[in-house]
Amino acid sequence: MRHLKMLPGKAAPVEHPLWFGRVSILTSERDGVFYPLAAPEAYVKQGMPVGYVTDYFGNRVWDAVAPISGVILYIGAVPSMKKGDTIAHIGEVGEPPM
Repeated sequence: MRHLKMLPGKAAPVEHPLWFGRVSILTSERDGVFYPLAAPEAYVKQGMPVGYVTDYFGNRVWDAVAPISGVILYIGAVPSMKKGDTIAHIGEVGEPPM
């Protein structure tokens, strides 16, 4: 907000910014209740579990795994899940633009 002159003072630059080459969206393959195993800003490797879905009786029916290695930018916090709903956005760490 300081950069936009909405607050007084000088805007401090980000010390170690991350650049993302692409963002992959993980969607649910099943209806049910979603339980996250990772938090936003967590680093994940491809194939690592980020959460799971249970049926309405508590039986685990699907494991949500990271499609790429990167940083979790968003992960669902609402337990209700339908097939096709967004579970997470994962950003692949890239190089700064030249």
